[in-house]
Amino acid sequence: MNHLQKQILFFLEECNRERCVSKIAEKYDKNLEVVRAELVILADMNLISIKKSTTGKISKATISPKGKRCFREATAIVTKGSVQGQINELKQKLSALEASFIRAKENPTGENKQSLLDNANTVQSMAYGLNSFFKVRMDIFK
Repeated sequence: MNHLQKQILFFLEECNRERCVSKIAEKYDKNLEVVRAELVILADMNLISIKKSTTGKISKATISPKGKRCFREATAIVTKGSVQGQINELKQKLSALEASFIRAKENPTGENKQSLLDNANTVQSMAYGLNSFFKVRMDIFK
């Protein structure tokens, strides 16, 4: 499963209800067709169910029971090391965000602004993933 597929699965698990393709695309700043292609793959794996519009395009997606199990199994092995690894990765991404912010502030070119936006989207995506990761596995701290 690629990173975007995991993100989509995390998002659908977190929402725990049917979501429009446009909301998924907006959340991860992706083209609708890219998201639809990933949804087809997830549906073929029976991890989600999809609904199509009258034009035949995928319009909505819901996580399936198998998708929920897959999501829980993927996040079930939580150790001090895995949590620390997630935190370290987030720290690296935050450092990159800070550096791109400083560059954009000092030299507000289109390229520097785009770099800042890209890094902000990466950090946001990781934060959403971590949020889902911890929501599902909070019982490890009990």
